[in-house]
Amino acid sequence: MLPGISILVTSREQCADLHRLLPMLLEQDYPASYEVIVVDQNSTDDTRPYLEHMEGLYDNLRVMELPESTRDISPMRLALTLGFRAASYDWVLVLQANCYPATPDWLRGMGETCARSQATQMVLGYTRFVNGEGWHGLRCRFFRAWQQLLNLSWAERHGAYRCDGTNLCYRRSYFLEHKGFAFDTNLLMGATDIMVNHHSTAANTAVSLSPETVMLQDTPRYRSWWYQERLFFMETRRHFRHTCLYRLNYAWQNLLTWFPTLLAIVGIVYGLVSSFEYAIPISIVLWLIIVGLRCYLFNRRLKQIGEPSIVVAYPLLTHLIVWWDLLAWLRWLFTPKQVFRKKFI
Repeated sequence: MLPGISILVTSREQCADLHRLLPMLLEQDYPASYEVIVVDQNSTDDTRPYLEHMEGLYDNLRVMELPESTRDISPMRLALTLGFRAASYDWVLVLQANCYPATPDWLRGMGETCARSQATQMVLGYTRFVNGEGWHGLRCRFFRAWQQLLNLSWAERHGAYRCDGTNLCYRRSYFLEHKGFAFDTNLLMGATDIMVNHHSTAANTAVSLSPETVMLQDTPRYRSWWYQERLFFMETRRHFRHTCLYRLNYAWQNLLTWFPTLLAIVGIVYGLVSSFEYAIPISIVLWLIIVGLRCYLFNRRLKQIGEPSIVVAYPLLTHLIVWWDLLAWLRWLFTPKQVFRKKFI
């Protein structure tokens, strides 16, 4: 039996996004009861009139607003907390206003995953970037796909290290039992990441990777988004628990990328300085075989969830992951730490 679900949407100055999202949510093909709760973070655009209009059309839409001022908790954490407490159903599906479901069966697919086991307390879904252009769009799409596939496969075996807070289903009773965002309440970002990291286990976490349950999100147009997202994650991960094994696995995945390349370079250099004329072609062929196999396996997983393939750029992009992480860590190192926290007013 499918459970009742409360869909929780947080929004700030996103009236245009809500115009696209809400009709899709409110007309999902879901035979059980569900509601949509929009928590608006004091928007000054046309969000409020639009939400009032939609409330008159749909009985299962509820609208909330944040208090005009808050002191010691970030607006996102407060918005999520209010939404969880106001939810009518035990399952709360968290997403953001600038996302939208790929299919009308998105809610049914997530509900079916929730209902598979009574032990399940959270369900992690997949979100992919769309409408990205040029190098910025390719980089954002690849890195998000690479990280999500790594995180979701890890969550199935060991519990979630982090999550993408745009497609997360979480039991309301479990949220209240653990006092919601009881830790690091004034951190500006990383709310769902920390919550999932602190409370996820292999037994209570499920993953949905079917194409029907994918969420779509427009690729951010501004390149500054990329640097801010990476910078704030460096601060967020400081507050994670159970990180050692995951970071070892993360390092291992990068080693699998760089080790064949370093071996190929050594083989080519050896061929140039020695009389062994086959060293160079052997090194190149072995590198092509290893990289080609990894590229095939990665793109096959992308195809299974409806993500467009990344083939030609795959070798370059995978080798840049270490560089991206290093640059983000260096920026975090020299950034004043008060930047990451809500200022008291």
